Amino acid sequence: QQAAVTTLAKLDQNSSKKVFEKLLVQFEKGELPQSIELEFFEAMETREDAQLKERFNQVHENMSQDDLLASYSGSLYGGDLEKGRKIFFQHTTAQCIKCHAYDDFGGNAGPKLNGVGAKLTREQLLEALIDPSKRLAPGFGVVTLTLDNDKKLAGIKMEETEESITLKMGNKPDTLVMKNQILERKDAPSSMPDMKQFLSRREIRDLVSFLVTLEEDFN
Repeated sequence: QQAAVTTLAKLDQNSSKKVFEKLLVQFEKGELPQSIELEFFEAMETREDAQLKERFNQVHENMSQDDLLASYSGSLYGGDLEKGRKIFFQHTTAQCIKCHAYDDFGGNAGPKLNGVGAKLTREQLLEALIDPSKRLAPGFGVVTLTLDNDKKLAGIKMEETEESITLKMGNKPDTLVMKNQILERKDAPSSMPDMKQFLSRREIRDLVSFLVTLEEDFN
């Protein structure tokens, strides 16, 4: 399907118009298969049909303004696992393996990725790549809290639930703080760079498709 959409985009636009009109209707209804969404986006950006392109831009712009994750939904499904593996281990600018370990390889600046495919959904994996500060992994995010008794705490977030957050502060035992005691919270930005700077949407799609296969934990 991906190859078909890409091929159609290269044909005479009048002969492929009806096909893209049908795909656009699917997109407007939220029924377009996510595995071909990226190819469809790329094809629509090259269309010369003003009316068709205006319809597409209107839907896409509204979606992008509402949610960064939604604007990258085309990178959720349909990636090439082997290309994603190569990006993870060999990409010279993304340098995933420099900060993240897999089995006995890689760095420890970020969480080990064994089992990440079982712990996180595709959406969470994608979000971690394009908006890394949105959700910090336990043990890697610094949080500063101001409590209702004017006390201030700062430490590494070890665990978080809807009701509480647990901080590691130096050599002290982990500190559990109930969220109803918190007046102000500041999360330090993730040290992980935003992968939108280094990877194309297709490369991000390939990387997500690889990461989701990492289901076995490493003992």
